[in-house]
Amino acid sequence: MARSTETFPRGRWQARWIWFEGPRLRLVRAFPIPVLEAEVRTPRTGALRKRFRVDARPVHAWARLTADSRYILWVNGREAARGPVRDHPTRLHYDVVDLAPYLVEGENVLAVLVRFYGEANAWWMPAVPSGQLGAGAFVFEAKIGPGRWILSDHSWKARAFDGWVCLEPSGIGARGSECVDGRTVPEGWQAPGFDDAEWSDAVELETYSLGYQGEPEPPSTPYGSLLPRPVALLGCVEKKARLRAEATCERESATEAQDPVVEVEHELGRARVVRRRRESPEGPLELRCREGRSELLHFDFGEVVCGTLALEVDAAGGAVVDVLGSEFDPAFGKAAPPRRLGEEHRAGVRYVAPPGRSRVETFDPVGLRHVVLSVRSSGTVRIGVSVEERLHPRARGPFFECSDERLERIWKAGRRTVDLCSLDAYVDCPTREQRAWTGDAVVHQMVDLVSNADWRLARWCVELAARPRPDGMLPMAAACDLAREDASYVPDWALHWIHALHNLYRYTGDREFVARMLPVAENVLRWFLDYRAEDGLLADVPGWVLVDWAAVGVGGRSSVLNALWARALGEFEEMAAWLGDGGRAFWAQRLREELREAFEAFWDPERGRYADTIRKGRRSLASSQHAQAAAVVAGLAPPERSERLLELLVDSSLHVEAAWSAPRGRPTEARAPEGGIGGAYLFFGPEEPWWDVETKIVAAQPFFRYVVHDAVARLGAPEAIARLCLDWERLLERAPTFSETWYAGTTCHGWSSTPTRDLLCYTLGVTPAEPGFALARVAPRLGFLEWARGAVPTPLGLLFVEASREKVRVESPVPFDLVLEDGTRHRFGVGTHEVSLGRGPGVEKLPSRDRRRGTHSRRRRT
Repeated sequence: MARSTETFPRGRWQARWIWFEGPRLRLVRAFPIPVLEAEVRTPRTGALRKRFRVDARPVHAWARLTADSRYILWVNGREAARGPVRDHPTRLHYDVVDLAPYLVEGENVLAVLVRFYGEANAWWMPAVPSGQLGAGAFVFEAKIGPGRWILSDHSWKARAFDGWVCLEPSGIGARGSECVDGRTVPEGWQAPGFDDAEWSDAVELETYSLGYQGEPEPPSTPYGSLLPRPVALLGCVEKKARLRAEATCERESATEAQDPVVEVEHELGRARVVRRRRESPEGPLELRCREGRSELLHFDFGEVVCGTLALEVDAAGGAVVDVLGSEFDPAFGKAAPPRRLGEEHRAGVRYVAPPGRSRVETFDPVGLRHVVLSVRSSGTVRIGVSVEERLHPRARGPFFECSDERLERIWKAGRRTVDLCSLDAYVDCPTREQRAWTGDAVVHQMVDLVSNADWRLARWCVELAARPRPDGMLPMAAACDLAREDASYVPDWALHWIHALHNLYRYTGDREFVARMLPVAENVLRWFLDYRAEDGLLADVPGWVLVDWAAVGVGGRSSVLNALWARALGEFEEMAAWLGDGGRAFWAQRLREELREAFEAFWDPERGRYADTIRKGRRSLASSQHAQAAAVVAGLAPPERSERLLELLVDSSLHVEAAWSAPRGRPTEARAPEGGIGGAYLFFGPEEPWWDVETKIVAAQPFFRYVVHDAVARLGAPEAIARLCLDWERLLERAPTFSETWYAGTTCHGWSSTPTRDLLCYTLGVTPAEPGFALARVAPRLGFLEWARGAVPTPLGLLFVEASREKVRVESPVPFDLVLEDGTRHRFGVGTHEVSLGRGPGVEKLPSRDRRRGTHSRRRRT
């Protein structure tokens, strides 16, 4: 990558913006300032090609490229890159790729599929058009030899793919079905040797803007100075599905629904003669089709997968394949009312096949487990389905193993769940939607900081969300339709964002980054000052105070929101002091001390707990784990209450599982529909508590358990964390990944993956003692376990720990403090060290020759 930086120094590009057609813009207002908007707010898809010769294959041929909105690049028919990453449209990013591995001596070809989305969706928001930019654009430049460049300009060939469209998005996922008429897409257009003589010349776009008549090459308004990609290019692993069942549906007429999802769901309810499959055939499946009938196929990947859906079809021209992808079992062959799967959990594809063998792959990634194909043709059809899973790559090395197989399964399930939510940003879930929610990402990030040696995505989630509204509040989700519409916000999500920034301060010790983000954090904290009442507490804070899906009161004065604000003030104070900014640190300290005194109003001395709310001067009887845990992590709870608060957090007999987001609020008595979470309370308010508020407190849902576990450790009981993590066993009964809640929602939601962090940082006990791991802290607390071992990333490499009842062994690339259960502390330097727990201090430094032989076998670290 250093060579690519030398090739592309900061400053103006050499290439020009191009597109496959003229800009579809119209002038809305000419005075006093010209205002443009996209004339057609529907997605447009097209292709660009460039042929060139190479006399000798270079060692490196660095290229950089980007597009508004997305692109896919092939070099000589081989896919080389997809991008760019999501961000605010005024901060467009470019990707860097080395073309050398794809080049051959002689003729070469670059082929690019480009798409302009038109309307904002779950991972993109449009720019305000300027000049001819803002309705689709692409730029590319590559150095393929001394003084020889390939630049995007009018010499490229271009063609619109009008047969490749997306239907209007529907449902919370903001995703429309992708429809491809393969008869309109030229066969082999990405490969060398294809004749593009009839294609048009690419259109060079004018970049003028108000008051600027500068160069036509980037940087350009509205995209700003193009920025390098902050995360890795996504990986690609093929996933195969297993055929579970076949059926036939007699069609009532020749008409069909425009949306393939609607069509397949309609056929599902009318399917007959279901044939279950015990074994799935290898390779393409052969079908006998006839007019007036649909052949239905149900495939199951065995778990949620996320990537581009690929279809391989060998059929007569005009064969129609409709695809319904879903996270949940489609009840194949049973009557199914329309939309039974829920709009938010469906992905649709329609492919009209050309004659002969063909392959199509969706432009955008989808998340699903089940796939139902409806095939309409005549004669023999051979068909195959797979998913090219495209996730942010996970660096190998970190691992966790222990004496309890259940916890090992839970740890791996959490890591897989986060991986499936790691695209070009941390997304809440791959199936229902793929938005980068500002608060959800804090758990994804913490999991990656302890289990992934690549911290780029952990850093990017903080930077991506740092696009505040004018009042300082962060959007509820970054770089998407919700950020563009700005219809609502989640105040507590901005406070979790500050916690994510604090995590980066602790793990990376990056002063420049923390200093750049600190003003954003300050403005978030100042936003809350407008809602500070005379008693010093935040009161009647507007927006969606989410907390999590549990039945926690937030109206009036909320203890949870006040405590999260106090935690953020404390973390801000710590970061400001570390940067030498005494003024900001003092400001936060003063506010936090005032809040500490005011927070006592939530303490219920009769019941020995913090109440959820104070409304109209009255403290609520309802209370929750959330209130106790937030008070502890914010440092608002006096030490003399520690024993009682710990009891409230870990004694499950005191808890009730209650959620206003479930039907009738009782998730244990009336489960939500598969995949659904009732949301009536969002618009009509919560129900009155139906549980015994005198003796029970509401249990946290999976997301807020990270705060609960932090509080348990802070109260001096980190050894309890391993047993608390066993609560996630119930989620594995539903799927091999973690669900959004204890009772319903998507079965793959990254915010539920807390155990994967906690088993390393609390049970194994590895955390940074000083920013950037200048000093590590190793404090194993096994609880009921006999032994545990694992590896945690640091900026200088992996830190290995193996702990049992008899000894603790550490191999560390950084100095560390070993803190034993009896409170004794030992300071060690870099190297391998072992402490015997049965012979007093018994500290022994092992010789370097034993370092590899004496540690756990590395072949199992995955």
